[in-house]
Amino acid sequence: MVFRTNQGKSRFAGVFISRNFSLLWLGQALSSFGEFVLESTIIVWLVTDLFRDNTFLPSAVGLAVAASAIPRVLVAPLAGAWVDRLTPLYVMITADAIRVINFLIFILIYSLSGLGQMQVFAGVLLLLVMNSSAAQFFNPSRQAIMQVIIPAERRVEASAKTMFSLTGISVLSASVGPALFVWVGPIWALLINVLAFSCSALCLVATRGLGAALPVERASFWGSLVAGLRFSWGHPSIRTLLTGVALYGFSLGINNVVLSLYAFKTLGLSPREYGVVLAAFPIGGLVAALLVRPLLKALSIRRAFTVALLCLGLSYLGYASHPPFYLAWALMFCCGVCFSVFAMVQGPMLQEAVPAGYMGRVCATVTPVLAIASLTGTLVCSQTINLAQGVVGDVYGGYIFIAAGLLLTGGGLMLLGERAGKHRVAYSK
Repeated sequence: MVFRTNQGKSRFAGVFISRNFSLLWLGQALSSFGEFVLESTIIVWLVTDLFRDNTFLPSAVGLAVAASAIPRVLVAPLAGAWVDRLTPLYVMITADAIRVINFLIFILIYSLSGLGQMQVFAGVLLLLVMNSSAAQFFNPSRQAIMQVIIPAERRVEASAKTMFSLTGISVLSASVGPALFVWVGPIWALLINVLAFSCSALCLVATRGLGAALPVERASFWGSLVAGLRFSWGHPSIRTLLTGVALYGFSLGINNVVLSLYAFKTLGLSPREYGVVLAAFPIGGLVAALLVRPLLKALSIRRAFTVALLCLGLSYLGYASHPPFYLAWALMFCCGVCFSVFAMVQGPMLQEAVPAGYMGRVCATVTPVLAIASLTGTLVCSQTINLAQGVVGDVYGGYIFIAAGLLLTGGGLMLLGERAGKHRVAYSK
């Protein structure tokens, strides 16, 4: 009987790594589901109901996107410093609790008060800001705990499991959010978020022994913040990570503007064909999550990060060269595979390089770098695209070509930097 019990535990650890990891993984999945459903529901609410046939609609959508993005720039660095000064598990539980209370207050006021159109919109923006701000505390806290509870040899596996679930959840929530709004209206759709964040908090409460799993930063807040930034830029692996994230973020900002326009206006895809091509990206991400462990037997984590960036650039380069429908699907699939590998190795890179007690601050530097780079790319593209149309024939493909060139340039420079570093080490010996 004892043998069977131990065998059961061994099988459980083999599949789920540990009980605490499984609960944290489930909590992250539920929390992410709530975030994705919220964002998809809000956009549909604005477009189909709140500002339908209103000239303010484009501005409303832009403000909603900004409300979710601004905390990633302004709150994330400060949140990382606080995470290292507090107990990460309690920070995560508090973040979920704040989001639940925030949703319930909004639902109560919306249901009982006769708010005007702009008052409802102001409440929606506040809801998005509060939800995104709480996420900036939740995510680095989770990274800090994962660094402690996951054995070094299983970090990539844990990251792959997380990526697999998040990709599936993003696909599911993208359809569930709008469907819920159509079927039951905004209030019941938002109550799904209350349920998701409540269940996430319960998963975290059910963990064992994580309340005192990490050392707590005792230095002054601003001193610890500066120390985290200095460490991030001074460490070669983290500097490589930040550089790659910045280049990807800028290219992402460009592609956010032009990919759909390129598909319809340049490739001439129908809405159905565009949907099929777009679905290839998450499918590629799911496949990569299953295959990343065999891949990393041939490549180190840092090399896989660089190679994924290069392959992502090559895939977008091929996509910008007017491919037929079937090849466009294959190239978008490759983009999904490359991006998934690029994203999956980031966590293990941080966990390997960052000492315990610094993870909150270091992890929180990645989010604003990505957000700033993405917003910059979107702004540059949107402000120059009309001017470029008078100069370049295929302006949309040209912008995707530029985005691909940035990724290839960055990946090439990283490879050169790695080789130079190896030569310096060899010479010093």
